[in-house]
Amino acid sequence: MKKRKGFVKPDGTVSTLVLITQIGIGMMTPIALCAVAGYFIGKWTGLEAPVFIVLMFFGIAVGYRNVWVMVRKYTKDDVPEPVVPEHLSEAETEFRKWKEEKKSADGSGR
Repeated sequence: MKKRKGFVKPDGTVSTLVLITQIGIGMMTPIALCAVAGYFIGKWTGLEAPVFIVLMFFGIAVGYRNVWVMVRKYTKDDVPEPVVPEHLSEAETEFRKWKEEKKSADGSGR
């Protein structure tokens, strides 16, 4: 969800209602489309119940995936970037030196 200047704060009521509406639409649309497709394909093939059930479960799976992606995007903005210590690169350099020394001491090409 894009944050717009002057619209409403990200933690505001309107923003929450927009997210809830998006979740509802993102969940119900694939279920409804797959149910309708399952009904018509089932009538056309003569396997009404099995095709309908399979496509209905497919629609539910796609709907849950949509909700998961939306919520993940919404909560991702709130998570601060992890702080990487400056000494990490120094430690990595020392580890590589130690590894090279061990390789040359062992005489193996590991």
